[in-house]
Amino acid sequence: MVDKPGGGQPGASSGTDRSIGELVSDATDNLSRLVRLEIRLAKLEAKADATRIGKSVGEFLAAAVFLHLFAILLSVTIGLGLMELGLPAWASFGIVTLFYLLVAAVFALIATVNLRRRQGLARTAVTSSRLVSILRREIRPPRGDDGAVAATRETAPAEK
Repeated sequence: MVDKPGGGQPGASSGTDRSIGELVSDATDNLSRLVRLEIRLAKLEAKADATRIGKSVGEFLAAAVFLHLFAILLSVTIGLGLMELGLPAWASFGIVTLFYLLVAAVFALIATVNLRRRQGLARTAVTSSRLVSILRREIRPPRGDDGAVAATRETAPAEK
C-alpha cells in the first residue's frame, strides 16, 4: 500500500485490494494536488508578466522624462534662434535637443517591444484545458510501456 495517498505512480497497483473509499480518497488527493500545481503555475506566469510590464512602465517613464527635456530644450533653442539668428548658439542647442528626442524614441521603442512579448498565461491555459478534457474523458492520458501514465508525452484522443 502507498504510504501517502496520491504519492505513488499513477496506474501502479499496490499489490493488495483497496477499498472504494481509499480509491476515492486517492483520487481526491490527486485532484487537489493538480489544482494546487495549476495555481502555482498561474502565479509563476503572472509574476513573469508583471515583471515585464513593470519594466515597460519604467521605460515609458524614462521616455516621458526625455520628451519633457526635449520640449524645454526646443523652447530654448527656438528662443535663442529667434533672438540671435546666429548659427553657433542655435545649432548647438538644436543638436542637443535632437539627441534627447532620439534617446526618448529609443526608450519608447524598447518599451513597446517588451509589452508585445507578453505571453499571458499560455501554459496554464493549455494544462488546465488538458486536465478538464481528461476529467471529462474526452482524452486519455498516454500510457508508457509499463502501463504507467507518461508524464512528458502529449495526450492522445480517447478511443470510442
